[in-house]
Amino acid sequence: MKKIINQKKVCMKLAHILEVILAFVVLIIVALGTVDTLRIVYDAYIVDFSNPVEYEQLNHILGQILMLVIGVELVTMLSLHKPIAVIEVLLYAIARKLLLIPKTSSMLDLLLGVVSIAGIFAIKKYLINKDENENSEKANLDVLFIDKQLKEVE
Repeated sequence: MKKIINQKKVCMKLAHILEVILAFVVLIIVALGTVDTLRIVYDAYIVDFSNPVEYEQLNHILGQILMLVIGVELVTMLSLHKPIAVIEVLLYAIARKLLLIPKTSSMLDLLLGVVSIAGIFAIKKYLINKDENENSEKANLDVLFIDKQLKEVE
């Protein structure tokens, strides 16, 4: 029995380490993407200031910025293990999709996006416990999560 418990502890610690490594990789990618986005903005607005920025170019810049925001939220989700973090990632992903809807899309796509965001807000309001959320923000959630899992195993 002790051997199984030790194996589960090792697996949980390994999973936690891999999550931290993946979060760090995503942060590096977001930092590099930020530099790339700043370069694109500099080229579009500073270097070539005589030509107005076209809709497609602005749409591309906004898409990149929102993708970087989603990357940061993904790191938060990997780090905190909270339901609210998953909801925030979904919220930003749907908002990005709504803001970058192609001109050829139908109104049904827009309606589905708005309904999805309304559903996410309803989930946040009615299904996420605020007291539990505030208490978990103050504690180190990774340690609490691993300790809780290990106690359940024992």
